Amino acid sequence: LAEYSAENPDFAAGVGIWMMVGFTLLIAGLILFLFSEIKAVLVCRDQDFRKSLVDAGYMSPSAAGIADLEMRESRSMIPRPYLSVGGMMVIYLGLSCILYPICDILDIIDLPAVPCILLITVGSFFASFCIITFWLFVVWSCTRPWAALAFLIISLSGNLLLPTGSPVLVVIWMVIAFGGGYFYFKYIPEQYALNGDERPAWVQDVGDYTISLDPGEWGDAASVSYQSTVDDVMRGMPTEASSLLAGAGL
Repeated sequence: LAEYSAENPDFAAGVGIWMMVGFTLLIAGLILFLFSEIKAVLVCRDQDFRKSLVDAGYMSPSAAGIADLEMRESRSMIPRPYLSVGGMMVIYLGLSCILYPICDILDIIDLPAVPCILLITVGSFFASFCIITFWLFVVWSCTRPWAALAFLIISLSGNLLLPTGSPVLVVIWMVIAFGGGYFYFKYIPEQYALNGDERPAWVQDVGDYTISLDPGEWGDAASVSYQSTVDDVMRGMPTEASSLLAGAGL
């Protein structure tokens, strides 16, 4: 490999380009994903705070402005599945670009590259899954600690079992990650809903990630995301600057 790199300096440059593109996509996807999830956490914390005030008798659920506030919050969450899932896909693409040069290296040393493509495709998916669940743990730990703990178990078990390359351990992790995740986030809440019982404190969720295939809803999500971002920026600016931007039609 060292001899080949010395004879073909473009090879090292190509590897560097793949790595640069991969890390750029990885960082961009992570920023997009965290932006979406942190916004969802903030909305969730506000809703939890209002619920605690209602439960303690300090506020009426029909108080002035509450219905309008809840409607705005619900609308602000429309782009969330698209931003979060889009960020996940960009993270996966970035990891794929980072790992792709491995196939070229295997080809240079006369090892079959076809299994490598499969390995990178599946490996990038598992690696991105572990990264995403770790950051879900970090973001949601202050608001939904039990759900965050489930994400942490998935991420840590993946980081421990997947690098071994053992098919048995990989299957064990898949059972933990996908089976356990389905059981905790979907099956248990559905059972409580069917029985009409209130869910215990340890049964928590982090919202819906369902994406519509209707292009009209995509446009609505993009419009809401843009307007929400503008509103957030203007709320964080001094009053005089906000007035000037509002006068400019922004």
